[in-house]
Amino acid sequence: MRVLMGVVVLSLGVAVAGQAADSLIYNGDFELPAAESPPPGWTMWGAEVYKVAANYSRDPANPHGGQACFRIHHPANSAGYIVSAPERALRPQAGQRYEVSFWARTDQPGPSQFQWTAYASINPFVDAPSPGSRVLEVSSDWREFRFSIDEGWDFFAERSQYLLLTLIPTTDRALEKTLWIDDVVVIAAPSPRAGRLLDESRLRYEPLNHRLTPGDRLEVTVAAGKVLRSAARDVGGVSFHRVCGWTGQPYDRQGNYTLAPELEQAIRDLRLPMTRFYAVGDEPFGLEGALDRAAELVGKLGIPALQTVLELETQGATSLLSAETWARAATYVQQRNYGFSRWEVANEPYITRGDSAFKTPDEYLAHVRAVSAALRQAQPGCQVGMAITDSQSWGNYLLKEAAGSYDFVVGHYYAFAREIHRRTFEAVVLTENYATLDRILRANALIQTYNPGREVYQLDTEWGVHSGGPNGEVADAVDRNANIVGTLHRAVRLIYYAREDLLRGASSWQMLSRIQNQGFGVLAQETPTQRFMIYWLYYYFNRHVGADVLATEGTAPYYTPAAGDDPLTPPGTFPGPLTPLLATRSADGQELYLVLANGSWSRAVPLRVTLHDFPAGKASAVCLSSPDPDAKPLLARQEDFVSALPVHLAGEVLTGVLPPHSAVFVTLQRP
Repeated sequence: MRVLMGVVVLSLGVAVAGQAADSLIYNGDFELPAAESPPPGWTMWGAEVYKVAANYSRDPANPHGGQACFRIHHPANSAGYIVSAPERALRPQAGQRYEVSFWARTDQPGPSQFQWTAYASINPFVDAPSPGSRVLEVSSDWREFRFSIDEGWDFFAERSQYLLLTLIPTTDRALEKTLWIDDVVVIAAPSPRAGRLLDESRLRYEPLNHRLTPGDRLEVTVAAGKVLRSAARDVGGVSFHRVCGWTGQPYDRQGNYTLAPELEQAIRDLRLPMTRFYAVGDEPFGLEGALDRAAELVGKLGIPALQTVLELETQGATSLLSAETWARAATYVQQRNYGFSRWEVANEPYITRGDSAFKTPDEYLAHVRAVSAALRQAQPGCQVGMAITDSQSWGNYLLKEAAGSYDFVVGHYYAFAREIHRRTFEAVVLTENYATLDRILRANALIQTYNPGREVYQLDTEWGVHSGGPNGEVADAVDRNANIVGTLHRAVRLIYYAREDLLRGASSWQMLSRIQNQGFGVLAQETPTQRFMIYWLYYYFNRHVGADVLATEGTAPYYTPAAGDDPLTPPGTFPGPLTPLLATRSADGQELYLVLANGSWSRAVPLRVTLHDFPAGKASAVCLSSPDPDAKPLLARQEDFVSALPVHLAGEVLTGVLPPHSAVFVTLQRP
């Protein structure tokens, strides 16, 4: 999971007196005299609780050059940061190289972090693929750092229209640390790199098919005799943290099995089609011992080993295992007939920290190539997965250069719904999903372009709503990530994942939590008889996805963001149905299933479904809903979240009403 520490964003603008004449940075030498904090050109940002002006000051003591430098203080357990005035952001041009240089020192030697931050728009702020980041090994003495990015390789100016420099004082949020910077210079010059990557924003691909057109009512026809495709049933997975998990389950550090019987049965009842473990080669009982336990666990829980993804290296990608070690694992699982054959190479290697094993995409690229070759030799027919993110260097570039070495791609499509407590329900549940699904489609088009003649697919091995809290709380502690808000977001995503053939499988974050941190809660050992809201979503979803996706057509109310609807959603962004729907039938044709979500917080939507070629004799429905957007995800009783929903079947017509903010599961049976 990705958690951004306290950051400082430095603006780019015009040169000022005392700096290099061709520098694009405004007040990069901090020589503009002013008594206020932050210095001119800088603005405190982030949660209100961290906006302490005294932490961001012009400091005349021991500058690198001139009369002053910039003091950036990071109190322990904080996450505030500084941004420049938006009008001073760099407006990059095609074919240019942008080189940044600056001097830095600290009172706590160790890693800080630099990154380029990109936006498609700054009014409102709309994220764009960012060019990347670098770890800074800062000492107590002034040291110069210098980094460059090339338009067309690390980013595209047409998409990343505004660039900011970002400095993270510490990669350890709990650490109190002060970082001083001085003499920041940004220079633009023609890029010396020949050619350029394919700009995926120019790729032609079919847009997301909503299957429903805008209308006043949810009125749908389901053609039971017309199959669109096989349903992507493997999207209903939930990922484990690791074999020896952070909660002490499913095994403790001594290798003892620790799942309470009630939890073991609860997981079995989810009928999981896939799962994923990471750091399997980093357990205290050794690689082979971890593989033994992973095989034992999926056997106990009824999860197919063939659909289980194994990642071997440390969870923060802080160290790597040799290609020979990966091959040893593949050889071992074959000797034991465990059935594992999907290998994910490193967990989120693109999140560079001071102790990251991969400082650059090229280091990860070399590792993927070596591990892939070793795995294929040890286990012919295995599937090798490569991690990517939206940046050009950790996404587009890797897909191009590593083509032939990967069989599947892992994107971790979290919805980073920033400032979730200020967002509308509709923006988080619908718009964030429709934007994310478009990213997946674009990635698919890029994968196909770089892998002609090969079957390469995507697996999403971690996903969910991932937002910090209003006072800087980490995502694990934010209830909206997992209560009715996060659960309905997942319901909408699952409908599209199963229906539209976007990826081969998905396993969301995370199976086991603690009750003090419920932000991704499914189950908790402290309360083995209680369930989180997300648990019931997967319980019913995996029972209501049949073998075949059926053709549907009709109308539904649409949600199109309007001006003022949501502080972080531009008007008109990714419109789509308020009430998406999935229709499937069982393999024997005796049952037809509907999965629906109502993404409106306040609007009930009447439902009318006409069934063709399916003479239903019986209909029943279950509704998941909760009235409080700030409720705890852990339920005291199932009945507080799960209820029967009245539906009426008259001949070939099913009618009912979808309550506001609800997920609904309908079962229709032949006589």
